[in-house]
Amino acid sequence: MGALRRGWGLRLAIVVILGIIWACSAPVPAAQAHAIILVPLRSAQLVGPRHRGIALLRQEADAPPDSLAYPPPALGPGEYQARWKVVAADGHVTEGTMAFTVAAS
Repeated sequence: MGALRRGWGLRLAIVVILGIIWACSAPVPAAQAHAIILVPLRSAQLVGPRHRGIALLRQEADAPPDSLAYPPPALGPGEYQARWKVVAADGHVTEGTMAFTVAAS
């Protein structure tokens, strides 16, 4: 009877281990979340050479509601960063920076 119990215990352990392996190898559905980009709050800042802030006054009037479009002022040669931040309709904040260089003509 002891050998029978040991055999059953071994089978149970193998079944449990195989179940765990199967559960870990099963594909997990990808979680997807997308903010509705109706931009209620937005800001954009242009930072120029020597980290000098340059005001971006008004977004272009014909820009779609899910876009940021600011006409740049006249820029001299140097390295710049456009920094932006938006708050989507669902409250998620998204921000980023885009670096670019203006070359001397």
